[in-house]
Amino acid sequence: MIKLYLVTGFLGAGKTTFLKNFIRQHAQYRFKVIVNEFGKEGIDGTLIKESGAQVEEISNGSIFCSCRLDQFENALSQAVNDNPDIILVETSGLSDPSGMETILEHTKRFESITYMGCVCLVDAVNIKKVLTTVRVTKKQLAAADLVLINKSDIASEEALLEAESLIRQNQPNATIRRTTFGRIEMDWLKDIRDNAKNNEGPAYHLKDVSLQKMLIVINDTMTNKQLHSFISMFIEDTLRIKGFVCLEGQLSLVDCVGAHLSIEPYQGEATHCNSIVALAGAGMSMEKSIRQAAEWYPKGIEKIEWD
Repeated sequence: MIKLYLVTGFLGAGKTTFLKNFIRQHAQYRFKVIVNEFGKEGIDGTLIKESGAQVEEISNGSIFCSCRLDQFENALSQAVNDNPDIILVETSGLSDPSGMETILEHTKRFESITYMGCVCLVDAVNIKKVLTTVRVTKKQLAAADLVLINKSDIASEEALLEAESLIRQNQPNATIRRTTFGRIEMDWLKDIRDNAKNNEGPAYHLKDVSLQKMLIVINDTMTNKQLHSFISMFIEDTLRIKGFVCLEGQLSLVDCVGAHLSIEPYQGEATHCNSIVALAGAGMSMEKSIRQAAEWYPKGIEKIEWD
């Protein structure tokens, strides 16, 4: 049988880092990873390929949305044909994963898959803000068998206790663990389905119109310092900003979560460059802030559009 783990969680909670750690800790097994990106251009798949795993990317929407479900099922069927030991499915931070079990059970194509459970990562610092602005995060918690409170090293004990309380309000049955840098102990995965829930939702979901997603194309004449200043002007009105940029001869990864701005040199290769995706939830004035910031750099920004 092929084991399948569903990895879900909040925007910027550390899912990609978790997957890379998981693959390293199971180096004796053959993996197939299906990565779901909400934007048109994938970032996580590029990062996960560094671990040597086979990666299939599904971009521009949730794999559980009616517009991407066929593509996901085909990718899952191909993964079965490749006969790996473990399939890892990383959903977008904007996906409702409650239909996973329904998908696996509704066709004989997936009879060789054993569903091992859903691991949900949450950000210890930003959990309250994300729960308030992104409705689907409550469904991610509801579907979880194991919840990892990541980045616990930069959160106070009071914040961690509040995070645990918020998780329990949405998922009283899941096992909760605190961690840092997406690390996982193998014992944490044992018997996580013992408290399995009757959480089989419909196989597909309709698009959540409250979610905001914008694509920003950067001109390569912009400097790294200008990019840093540009993003800092609107970062407070976003939940997540990510993408690869190549400025001043240096390839860098833009990876911002909440108000934390990160632009770091990247040593690998990137297929898409100088396009960054910004995500926000309901009621956040992201578009207005981005366009106001762009006015300061008319030559540095080539395009801003809804993604």
